[in-house]
Amino acid sequence: MSQSYRIKQSEVKKYRDDLYVSQGKRCALCRLSINEGEAALDHCHKTGVLRGTLHRGCNAMLGHIENNLARHKLTNTAKLSAFLRNIIPYVHMADPTAPLHYTFRTEEEKRLKRNAKARKTRAKAKETT
Repeated sequence: MSQSYRIKQSEVKKYRDDLYVSQGKRCALCRLSINEGEAALDHCHKTGVLRGTLHRGCNAMLGHIENNLARHKLTNTAKLSAFLRNIIPYVHMADPTAPLHYTFRTEEEKRLKRNAKARKTRAKAKETT
């Protein structure tokens, strides 16, 4: 096994671009294609090891997960694995008979609220002139 080495800041772009091409111009996480300008070089914050190129959004989400494991009590590998494995079925679970959260608004309700606010603002502006 060869010894790891630290790349220089000036080498980051070339390393990222080479990795991007070797990954078939796809995100190492979601496997969807990445535009070259959107490819982010991902690394482990604990070890510093470079892992792959990801969409900026995938990289940010991975960072949120990794940086908050202890906060959310997911430091145990088994708990983390169970959580990640169950995300997809959970977010696609739908019960059409379940009640809606009190803060949820449909697009139509949001539009009506925006319009009412705009009418009120226009009316107030008219009063001051």
